[in-house]
Amino acid sequence: MRLWTMVSRNLRVRRMRTALTLLGIAVGMMAIVTLMGLARGFENNWDQTLNARKTDVVVNRITSGGPIPAPFSEEVAREISALPGIEDSGGVLSALMPVENLPMILISSWEWESYIWNHLEIVEGRMQKNGHEKAVLLGKSASQILRKQVGDSLQLLGSEFPVCGIYESTSMIESGAIVIPLGVMQSHSDNAGKINFVNLRFSSEVDKARGREICDRIEQLHSGLSASLASEAAQRNSTSRAVKGMTLAVTLLSMVVGLASVMNTMLMSVFERTVEIGVLRAIGWKAARIRHMILLEATLLGIAGGVFGVLLGFLVRELLYLFPAISGTIRIEIGLETIAFTVLFATVVGTLSGLYPAIRASRMKPTVAFRHQ
Repeated sequence: MRLWTMVSRNLRVRRMRTALTLLGIAVGMMAIVTLMGLARGFENNWDQTLNARKTDVVVNRITSGGPIPAPFSEEVAREISALPGIEDSGGVLSALMPVENLPMILISSWEWESYIWNHLEIVEGRMQKNGHEKAVLLGKSASQILRKQVGDSLQLLGSEFPVCGIYESTSMIESGAIVIPLGVMQSHSDNAGKINFVNLRFSSEVDKARGREICDRIEQLHSGLSASLASEAAQRNSTSRAVKGMTLAVTLLSMVVGLASVMNTMLMSVFERTVEIGVLRAIGWKAARIRHMILLEATLLGIAGGVFGVLLGFLVRELLYLFPAISGTIRIEIGLETIAFTVLFATVVGTLSGLYPAIRASRMKPTVAFRHQ
């Protein structure tokens, strides 16, 4: 009897157990795909943001986690902006907080008259008249999510803010944000005189090597701060690191669950097929061929679980995109490398899970197997 025929028959005979094993692997792979796509999407969105602002360096506190770094004195920003090679700077104070009908939205406040404001394209209404006007700009996505237009009001920071304008930005993060002047944000929160980001723009003569030196100098002068070139800022961002940490944890958990699930399935299969394996040995099947059969079954379970998990990942993404608060601000980018990694990882988990059952089955003696009847 051909090996592939035996493998196919064995997987079909125990359909419920096979289906449950596949589901267990697939759920873990789905979580990996979704989190990897979320991390990639956030990094690309952050790159878009810095490119839109034409920012060369981002400075913020070194934090162990959390989406928004802890604030620090804006006096530090003034000291940094005075360094040689810095042409322009802009302090930023951002926060994630509930607004109106949304449990969470990004509120970003920028230093008035800094270069950061220059890239916004006002499509309705106007920009704030000065750095003290108590009014908000809404990104186009934020306007749609909040269902607010120019002239409407928002309950924000414990006060009522009129919407003075709506803007477009090539950055998805900014398109889903509320923007107010830095001074207004500071006066309506507990962060008077504080910021949590500094955006810097280099002079034209500063090349990449010189830019790294400036970043190193900033970190030497101000311990506890991280200065990242725009091309590297997304990878060092605390949100990106947090999502990657979650991805690693889920990957390890999926490995443990997958190993246990497939190994249990294969051990049960070997036990139930003791007589069958004895017959195969009696008609001339070598121990190596028995091992190959069990390993192939386990590997196929891993491959199928990986493919199914990737498909579930795409389905979860589309379901999440049904919510405007997500589709307008977050991208889950599932690329070929994510798909390849997930399927390969599931395959390895399946193969490793089948090693012990395969060895156990191959060592079974025909006489012992027949006594199992």
